[in-house]
Amino acid sequence: MTPRRSIAAYTLLELLVVVGLVAGLSFFLVGGLRGGGRSVALQSGQSTLANLVTAARTKAMASGQSARILVHVDPGSADASTRYLRYLVLQVQAGGVWQPVPVAEAYLLEGVFVVPGNFANMPAGLFAADTVTPWTKSDGSPLRSTALRTASITSEIINSTAAEQWVSITFAAAGTTAQSGDLILALGKIRPPGSSAPGDAPVELENPEEVRGLALSAYGLPVLVNGRASF
Repeated sequence: MTPRRSIAAYTLLELLVVVGLVAGLSFFLVGGLRGGGRSVALQSGQSTLANLVTAARTKAMASGQSARILVHVDPGSADASTRYLRYLVLQVQAGGVWQPVPVAEAYLLEGVFVVPGNFANMPAGLFAADTVTPWTKSDGSPLRSTALRTASITSEIINSTAAEQWVSITFAAAGTTAQSGDLILALGKIRPPGSSAPGDAPVELENPEEVRGLALSAYGLPVLVNGRASF
């Protein structure tokens, strides 16, 4: 009976992720036809993020092992122009080793990025300086993904030949997480080659007013949040 339950849970995980990605793509295509492509791409990213969180929590509870979501945060990577703050991967722990989960990875749509946490080191130029509204929440604190912590940044080789920096959110076997907080998405643009100094951010986040994301509880449950004033 145990093997059958494992296979069923695995299938459920795959369905959760695939349905989320397909739904996000559908929103994007429909929104593009109506002239609201960038805004709907942000909605798509929010849906993708919520589905990955749900999938990670489901996988952890079904397998009895920890699961985690990794976000690429290496501005110096050779693939930073496509991966930085856009590439997300789900892994499960087995025998003390983190293993990838088939189909459980995603690139956010072009122009949508994860806002990093309050990291000790933040690359210059990441947040647009010419915006009227500062990158702060309604309470005056920095507008950051507080569920992403400096202590959770690790060096990993994932679908690459070189180690890169990633930040993770980990879910225990009970589906809980010690990283409750916000996960924020913002619109942005990739900087043209040669337009920034070495070590600067390869992308620029553009508008703190136009953000979406999740509020993640200690139970690992995501709640959709729309707009800067709601964080």
